[in-house]
Amino acid sequence: MINSEDVVLCPVTPNDYELILAWRNNRKINFGFYSQATGHEISWEEHVAWLKSRNEDWLNFMIWFHGRRIGAVTIGNLDHWAPEIGYYIGEITLWGQGIGTEAVRNALYYLWSLCGKKWARTTIIDENAGSIRVCEKLGFKKIGPARPGESWYQTDLQLLFAPPKQE
Repeated sequence: MINSEDVVLCPVTPNDYELILAWRNNRKINFGFYSQATGHEISWEEHVAWLKSRNEDWLNFMIWFHGRRIGAVTIGNLDHWAPEIGYYIGEITLWGQGIGTEAVRNALYYLWSLCGKKWARTTIIDENAGSIRVCEKLGFKKIGPARPGESWYQTDLQLLFAPPKQE
């Protein structure tokens, strides 16, 4: 069983850019990215520009598992009442082992404990069953359509992390 302590989130650095680009251009990984629906291969210049376009309202983390970089988590819209989270496991051999769930749990805990957020949301391609399972395990509920072929999901961070009230 994977525990949250086994999965560590660290800020993305320029040393991570090449690996992230490889993952973003891998069709087995990016099928769940709405922006990659066209199959366009991202150039190095486009990739670096995209990473640098993220301002203080966005946080980008590498997922580390047993000393290896294995994926990424992005938290955006930090100034919104319900920031948006995105994630992927770039090491395909590690899919289905609960690592993505723990990485997202860690990111959600960050939002709740350090940022004081009560809600988080994400969009998921409707055909991405694995990502839907990750979110359902963390209390996300489908709240409606987003773009065509994609739906919004939202979770209450207080239900996920706040200690139960004593009666």
